[in-house]
Amino acid sequence: MAYNTRLQFAPQPGRQPAQYLNHKVSDLSDSPYNDETSPSRIRGRESLVSLKSSYESPRLDTASDDSTFEPGSSWSVPFIQSGGGRYQPVPPSGRSTSNYGRFKSFRPRAQDTIHEDESIDMSLLGAAAPPGRCGSYEPVSGDEPTEPAVDLTSFSGPMGPQDQAFLRSLQEQEAKGKLTGGLGEGMSPKATIKGDQLIASSPLKRSFTGSFSMRRAPSSKPGAGLKELGQSEANRRGEVIEVVIEEPEIDLSSMVGPSAVGLDPNQIRHSMLPAQKSKTEVFYPQPDWKPFSMRWPYITGLILLSVGLAITQELLYQKSAREPLVKFQRATDLGPGLYFTLKFVPTIITVTYGVLWQNTDFEVKRLEAFYQLSKEGGALAAESINVNYVTLFNFARPFRAVRRKHYAVAISSVATLLAVSLVPTLGAAALVVGPDQSTRLQDPNIEKTITIQPVLSRLLTVTFLVISILGCVLLYQISIRRSGLLSDVKGIAGLASMAVVSHIMMDFKDMDVAKPKDIHHKLKNRRYALRNSSLVPEDTTPVSSLESDKYKDAHLPENPHPLMLRASGCVPFIVGILLFLGFIPVLLFTPASVLTNKAPWVVTALAVCIKLTWGSLEIAIRMMEPYYILSKRHAPAKILTLDYTAMPFAVVAAHAFFNRHWIMFLVGWGSIMVEALTIFVTSLATVEGKDFLDILNRAEAHADESTEFLHKGLGSGSETVLSFTVTLALTALILIYLCVVATTVFVRRRHPFLPRQPNTIASVLCFIHQSKMLYDFVGTAKFTNTQMRKRLESLGKTYGLGWFDGRDGQTHCGIDEEELTGNYKHGIDYSQGNKPWLTEWQLF
Repeated sequence: MAYNTRLQFAPQPGRQPAQYLNHKVSDLSDSPYNDETSPSRIRGRESLVSLKSSYESPRLDTASDDSTFEPGSSWSVPFIQSGGGRYQPVPPSGRSTSNYGRFKSFRPRAQDTIHEDESIDMSLLGAAAPPGRCGSYEPVSGDEPTEPAVDLTSFSGPMGPQDQAFLRSLQEQEAKGKLTGGLGEGMSPKATIKGDQLIASSPLKRSFTGSFSMRRAPSSKPGAGLKELGQSEANRRGEVIEVVIEEPEIDLSSMVGPSAVGLDPNQIRHSMLPAQKSKTEVFYPQPDWKPFSMRWPYITGLILLSVGLAITQELLYQKSAREPLVKFQRATDLGPGLYFTLKFVPTIITVTYGVLWQNTDFEVKRLEAFYQLSKEGGALAAESINVNYVTLFNFARPFRAVRRKHYAVAISSVATLLAVSLVPTLGAAALVVGPDQSTRLQDPNIEKTITIQPVLSRLLTVTFLVISILGCVLLYQISIRRSGLLSDVKGIAGLASMAVVSHIMMDFKDMDVAKPKDIHHKLKNRRYALRNSSLVPEDTTPVSSLESDKYKDAHLPENPHPLMLRASGCVPFIVGILLFLGFIPVLLFTPASVLTNKAPWVVTALAVCIKLTWGSLEIAIRMMEPYYILSKRHAPAKILTLDYTAMPFAVVAAHAFFNRHWIMFLVGWGSIMVEALTIFVTSLATVEGKDFLDILNRAEAHADESTEFLHKGLGSGSETVLSFTVTLALTALILIYLCVVATTVFVRRRHPFLPRQPNTIASVLCFIHQSKMLYDFVGTAKFTNTQMRKRLESLGKTYGLGWFDGRDGQTHCGIDEEELTGNYKHGIDYSQGNKPWLTEWQLF
């Protein structure tokens, strides 16, 4: 607020010294207004009420005119002398007294006084008329320049004693558990609606185009319908509303039967009338944002695709049972189009089918915690903010989800495992080249056929049908629940904006470097909810003893580094890639090729194992990359909104390339190449390498035939020399690339740089619960990721991960705005830096 220091208060020429206002003109003094007669010599402040007044006016007579005021009126004017004199408002010149009807609003206010507002711009006093002025009012010119409000703190220089005392008071409040600076303000209803009005104006409707969801039948209880209407109205408005519910309270005296002798029935007539008892209930909006891969069109498409593939597979089998799908003698008899269709199209379809299911499964795992939080009554911490499905091992995930009754995660995980692992393996093994390999080797010119193996074909068809059924169940599970999200929650900023409204941050006090087991034991008896896009503690529903004993163990990794970034996980994976690289020529050019002849699906299964393991490595890099950048200090604001775990397949590599995050780019590109590995390896499973060596030896002996060498077909299969060479070379290059990238990741990211893995909501909140940057997130609960990024970038701050002075004045470890007080080094407690005897000597 800008103050005009040039304004001076001088006595008016016409004012009588003997007559002064014997009342409290201002909060500054109770002394008389005229400073010449004031014993304290303190000059009072001019009144801001611009009304023409006359002192010692006679008492007002009772009249019907609205412009007069009765002496006994409930509205009292504060300018009252001991003699009972009052000031009578007079309308400005040029206006009729009938316009003073607007003062009717002051009549019902009993013994109210006009308080001066300290927030008024004092520059307006230049145009205010002092009491006792009889002239007309001059309008304030709109052309006068206004003095801009200036933040004087930017010119205050170093902090003074008063500033330091104020800062210490804030730190004391934070240390006592009271949030400051707008944090933890809570939510208040934006509107109040009566139940009768809600029933009359808001019929319960459901639009097919607006939301394709299934809802339960309405309850027979009378209050249940009103609750549904209240929730529907809150969802429609998108804000918190309060509904006033009036319930009739029946007096039991109306049920006593006939009146007693000598009792007048009229005297108890009032007890027969029902009394209205009012209560209020608050409804929070429950938005239902979902990513596209979780919406009904996408999942319905997956269901129809599964059914379509099952029908196609059965039709191909029926045709193959009547006659072979393809007949040929040499590989050169197959045209390029037919060759590509037979060798690559089936595997491409099965691999793409698995990728489509992976997109849905990843989003279901990532958002399940928010679905649990948005339930009525919230959810336990072990079922919501402290649950981890993203980095959990693939085959263990369904069992963990069933135990927590997270059926959507269990169903999605099973369907994805079948689509990613079993479908490509069965699809590659179902196509059989006849006759058997020994017969083809003895007579290379024999007629060859491609048919479908009956047992494997039926297994593949059943697998497609099972996945389609699981897809239907998943669609039902997603449709009957609401996510509670307005938009996607991405990165550290997304969780921070949801946690600043309530006092949830106080639950993570002294848990900066706590292990997952300690976090679990502290939060296992607490319940949390998602209300109006904000995380809040749910205290209305107590935790029973059965629920508290339900999750005794955390089931979260205690190691601060993911398994695939440690030697125990990454080194065996690298060795496995090298072994598989050496295993391919052994299967092709040695007698061990009999294994692929008897079980051609083995090679495909090994490639699928490499793909699943590489997926675990990619997930670890996705999760840790923003925190690694923050650990390097002075990271830009966009890192707080960066979330690679929320990006679909193949998009990660593109984003990482433009962000110049090269490790993330290499790993993301490797995920694309590992899908191609499955396709190429499957085509090699039916090739006899001995034919290739024989043709190579003949080409060396007869130089004149070398020009036709690449176009010759391998007698035992459907491959040519050129196609076999290209496929083998691409397979080797992909495996070498995966090995090199995995080795690079291990060398550069093998050291822990966090006290624990940020794999749960609770773990991330522990990193920021005392950060000063939380002040920048106040009022951003409903921001989108783009809006949040623009807001943070406009502040011009940088951020880092390490040790910093929190809002309570203590030293904390986590993420905050720069400058931090120190970097984080695993195993060293910076807060105990002046106590070296508490640190293990190996860490120095």
